[in-house]
Amino acid sequence: MDLLRDRSIDLVITSPPYPMIKMWDGLFSRLDPRIARKLSSGKSSDVMDAYKMMHECLSDTIGECSRVLSDGGICCINIGDATRTFSGKFQLFPNHATMIHALEGAGLSTLPYILWKKPTNKPNAFLGSGFLPTNAYVTLDCEYILIARKGDLRKFAPKDPKRYRSAFSKEQRDRWFSQIWSDIPGADQTGGGRNDRTGAFPMEIPRRLIRMFSVEGDTVLDPFMGTGTTFLAASEEKRNFVGYEIDEKAICSAILKRPGIKVIKSRAKR
Repeated sequence: MDLLRDRSIDLVITSPPYPMIKMWDGLFSRLDPRIARKLSSGKSSDVMDAYKMMHECLSDTIGECSRVLSDGGICCINIGDATRTFSGKFQLFPNHATMIHALEGAGLSTLPYILWKKPTNKPNAFLGSGFLPTNAYVTLDCEYILIARKGDLRKFAPKDPKRYRSAFSKEQRDRWFSQIWSDIPGADQTGGGRNDRTGAFPMEIPRRLIRMFSVEGDTVLDPFMGTGTTFLAASEEKRNFVGYEIDEKAICSAILKRPGIKVIKSRAKR
C-alpha cells in the first residue's frame, strides 16, 4: 500500500480470504505456487506448511495496516476458523488464533473480540456419527471479529463536535458492545454486485464497527475490498474510504461508477 502515508488511516475493517477454506485455494496458490503443491500431497506436514504459507500472505497486508494506522487507530478483522479433511484426517485450522499472532506481531494490541453467530447457519447441523459417542464434532457456527489497537487510546479535543455527532444511543451501545452478535444474517446485499461472491460479509457488520470505532470524517481502509461492502457502509456513515482488491472481477462495477471514486491500478509486490 505504497500510496498510503504512515498513520493516515483511522480505522481498518476487513474480511480476508480464510485460509483452508477450499474456495480460496486458487487465490492463495496464485500468490504462492508452493501452496498448491503442499495441498495436493495431503501429507500432514505439507498441509500445515500450506496453512502457514496462506497466513504469511495475509500477514504482509496486516503489517501494512499497522503502518498506515494512526495512533489510537483500530483494526477489525472478520475471520472464521476452518475444518477440512486431508488423507482421511479431519481437523480444525484455527484461523482466528493465527491471525491474533499476526496482529500482535505487527505491533498492535489485541482487544476483546466479538463472536458473530450466524442465524443463517442450520441449528441442527451435525458432523460425526449420528447419536453415538465419541466421534462427533462441534459445528462451527460462529466467526470472529478480531479487534486491535495501535498504540494508546485515541485523543480528542474537549467537546470535539465530530465525536459528539457520532455518538450512539444506550440501546446501540448495549447491543453493539456485547461479545456475541446473533442478530445479523449471513447473507450479503450490497446491490449491483456479484451474487456469487459467497465470501462477502453483510453490511451491518462494517456499519456497526464504523459507528463503534470512528467518527465522522475519519478514513476507513479495507485491504481486501471485494464487492465493496465496507465502502458502502463508510459512505452511508459519512466516512472517507480507501480499498484494495487484487481480484478485479470481484469488484462491484456499480461502486466504481459512483461520484468521487478514483481507481488506481498497480501491480502487487512479492
